[in-house]
Amino acid sequence: MKATICLALAAAAVLLSSCATPRPREAFHNTDKTAVVIESLDGQTGEMILPAASAKLGNDGVLAAAMSLPQHQTAVVILENYNEPRIGSEFRTRGTPWFVGLRVLGYQRIVFLQGDGSANPEGLPTLVEYD
Repeated sequence: MKATICLALAAAAVLLSSCATPRPREAFHNTDKTAVVIESLDGQTGEMILPAASAKLGNDGVLAAAMSLPQHQTAVVILENYNEPRIGSEFRTRGTPWFVGLRVLGYQRIVFLQGDGSANPEGLPTLVEYD
């Protein structure tokens, strides 16, 4: 319980002090062809889309699969069923675990996109980008 609280506080501090660049929902265009693409279906379930598709797993399972990959620079997280018109509590609840997990794995650039039911990130609206 204490570890969970400490992790949540650390994640909040990282998110608040990181180099987030809010984007006016511009379309995403992937310039890193080695990027890891993850589809977050809800707060607990996701699947890896690229470089190799995985089954639907818990978020920890997806992060474990990402950990087994050769080091990549960029991670793209598609938030499906995301309904906020602006970044708020839903994003913090769903995005923080992905952000912290991917940073711990060494990803320097993390991009969050608003999903539309398609597993292709090209052209999806950018919610936020961390460099």
